Amino acid sequence: MDSAAVHLDIGSPSDIDRVRPLWLTLHRHHQGLLPSLAPYVDDDRSWAIRRGLYLDLLAKPDTTLLFAVLESALVGYGLAHVVHTRDTWVADTWQTGDRIGEIESLGVVPEMRGRGVGTQLLDALIGALTQAGVSDLVLGVVPGNRAINLYERFGFRTTWSYMSRFDGRR
Repeated sequence: MDSAAVHLDIGSPSDIDRVRPLWLTLHRHHQGLLPSLAPYVDDDRSWAIRRGLYLDLLAKPDTTLLFAVLESALVGYGLAHVVHTRDTWVADTWQTGDRIGEIESLGVVPEMRGRGVGTQLLDALIGALTQAGVSDLVLGVVPGNRAINLYERFGFRTTWSYMSRFDGRR
């Protein structure tokens, strides 16, 4: 499979259920990267929560949903949105503009990883945020994810890390 044959389509809230298998692929990828944090929520719960988040974001201005398509198959997706800096963890530490773009999600199916699909998606998401007048960007990434190298090539640097202690499990 050649990433040059991949094209990007713009999604809308009506496309939300097309994201489900792509999100679940990403959800499982996260589990594989951090098995020590098991147990994880099941696929149905994960998607229900993520679906709600995406619909909330897509209802706001300056949110972009993209699908990477090879022939007729979805091979990846990305979602980016804009927030006011005052509503982030950034405002009390770094000087930025009034708004920050967040790459909320970027996922590529396993068989297409490392072939430039993530690069296409990230470049297009950054382009959409730039068109929205935003140049300060953040994204989250699970430790150990090879995509960190991609993000660093685009100029992203580690600024904040979360550590978790999940004692409330049943």
